[in-house]
This record gives sequence, C-alpha cells and structure tokens, in this order.
Amino acid sequence: MNNFRTRFSGVTIVAALAAERKILAAREKRLQKEVAGRKALSGRPSAEATFLQSGMGCAAARETALRAAAGTIIGNIGVSGALAPDVMPGTVILADAVYARGHRPAFMQAMYRPNAQLVKMLESVLMEQGIGYRRGRILCVDQPLLTRADKAKAHDHSGALAVDMESAGVAEAALQMGLPFFCLRVICDPAQRGFEEELLCGVDDRGNSRPLSLIAAACRRPRLVGGLLRMAGDFSKAAAGMRRTWDAIRQPLFDFVSAGYFAGSAARPQHSNDQGL
Repeated sequence: MNNFRTRFSGVTIVAALAAERKILAAREKRLQKEVAGRKALSGRPSAEATFLQSGMGCAAARETALRAAAGTIIGNIGVSGALAPDVMPGTVILADAVYARGHRPAFMQAMYRPNAQLVKMLESVLMEQGIGYRRGRILCVDQPLLTRADKAKAHDHSGALAVDMESAGVAEAALQMGLPFFCLRVICDPAQRGFEEELLCGVDDRGNSRPLSLIAAACRRPRLVGGLLRMAGDFSKAAAGMRRTWDAIRQPLFDFVSAGYFAGSAARPQHSNDQGL
C-alpha cells in the first residue's frame, strides 16, 4: 500500500469482451458530446476515460491493465454470472473484495481489496441514482462455472455474490502499478440457471463475439436455441445496466479523480485463513 498521496487525472476501464468495451465506449462518446460545452465553460482540466479490451482470463486482464497510463485509476467493468440465488440479471455488483480461486499464477494474491474511497463514492452514487445494486465479494475463477451445483458450491465456500474470470488480474496490475482499483459487474447469468458448455463458442479467447459459431452450434443441436435466446435476453438486461451505471458514475467518478487525492491508493492484497477457497 502506498504511504504517499498522489493526484490522479484519468480513468482506465478494462473490459474482457469486445461487446462490453463497445457498450461503454459508445456511452462515453455520447456523453462527451453532451458535456463538451460545460467542460469548455468550466475552465478546468477534465478527466478522460480509456477503455481497454483484455480478452478472457486473469493473465490477459493483468497484461492489458498494465498498459494503463500513469496518473489513472483502474476499473474493471463488465458482465458477470451470479452466485447468490437472489441476484437477478441487470443487478450491479459493487466489489468490496475480489477473491481468486483455482490454479492461480504465481503473481496472484488470494484476495484483493478495491480502493475504499472509490467503493464508498460509487456506492453513494448508485444509491442516489436508484440503481439496483449489491455490495459484496466477487469470486474470480480460472474456468467458467456452468452448473447450478458449481455455482451453489462456490457461493457457499466464498460468500461471493458473483463470479468472473478477470477482476483479480486487473486488481493485481493496479497493485503492481500503485494505482487505485475498483470493480463493477452487472449480472447476466442467474445462479439458478445452468449454462450449456456449447454456447461458450460464442466468444473467443480475445473476447470477440463469434455469432456464426453460435448459429452453427444451434443448427447442430436445436435444443440449444432456448438457452441461446435466454442468454441473449439476459445479456440485453446486463447491457442496459452497464449503460445506466456508466451514465450515473461517469461525472462523479471524473470529479472525484480530478479533485481528489488518494492515500494508500493501490489495490490491497489481503491474506486470510477464513476464505473457504
């Protein structure tokens, strides 16, 4: 943890999927146009957002996040699967801890704590804007959890609300660079529903969509069509949640970054024997 105070002037957002990055970058472009006049009138420097696509997994997320410019804070935003049974698609998860489970690379910690100042500020904004959110743990795994039983076991062992495959990698990069870290995930896959492994072909390792592969899989196994339609519907809810969330947090986040100082800014590793991982 840093023992000095540093001013930050920008935000770097790491998203695993091309679709996630496209959603956020499109919203940012639209919002930039809306606030351009106000920025010019304010006469003060404005923060900027950079959106990076990492692809799948902690290693790729870490390598991508390490490209963040000095003087930025690092956020991980994207869709996620639910582990808690009462968390529905479209719900925003604000991480106050990120657990890493499975075959962790040597550089990975078992748990990371996002910047407490950022978590407090983001929670206040989500609450004020009436955005449905939950604050809690996120579990970062090295392989997708596909069955209801796997999700239930992971929830029981970790207490995490949601699961992803990248957040710990982004947190590790922030720790190495001495930069503040936050994580927001929007649920697209409920805990009560299993996920057909064949549908994983819809995204490649770099996070790019492969719609033709999905169509081919559905043609080979028509029973996948129902799952594909449910997945599309849930992703639509999650995408809407991402847009609304970025609209809400963008200016407060920029104001916070431009005007604020962070003491002990980097993501903090934490060692605990009570993790159940």
